[in-house]
Amino acid sequence: MVSQELLAFLVDLASKLSGYPPIPVDALPPVQVLSEAELAKAVCPDAAAGCTNIAATFETEHYVIYVRDTLDLENAADNSFLLHELVHVLQHKARGDAIFADCPTTLKTETEAYQAQNAYLKREGQFLRFGEALGFMSCAGEQNTFFTRDIMIDPLIVK
Repeated sequence: MVSQELLAFLVDLASKLSGYPPIPVDALPPVQVLSEAELAKAVCPDAAAGCTNIAATFETEHYVIYVRDTLDLENAADNSFLLHELVHVLQHKARGDAIFADCPTTLKTETEAYQAQNAYLKREGQFLRFGEALGFMSCAGEQNTFFTRDIMIDPLIVK
């Protein structure tokens, strides 16, 4: 079970770090803590064996956040994945399903969430950073969609 205090803390920071409007804690989707196998099956029901490296995900269709049971949510490095998913919730509230409409938009959506997650990690004194792989991704027929620097930019709020 994820505490309401932690959710309130993280959604407030997710809003500040991403620039999306805040939403009340009672408007957040439920957070379900699942085992690796349960999470893989929930996210990739037809290919669960290929979905084992997922820490957390926001499922827009069912309006639920799934979090892996091996995460220590009292630890900033681990709860940063929940913050990342809360950014997706804020994005979804602001822009609806359009956040995953196509490849470039999905990459932009993920970049924003990783920027907030990395800013949070910096704020918490953590040296970990996530999302670097996005810097090597591009959409079919497009070059230079995103660069690693786009993910690693430090928002002014943490300086």
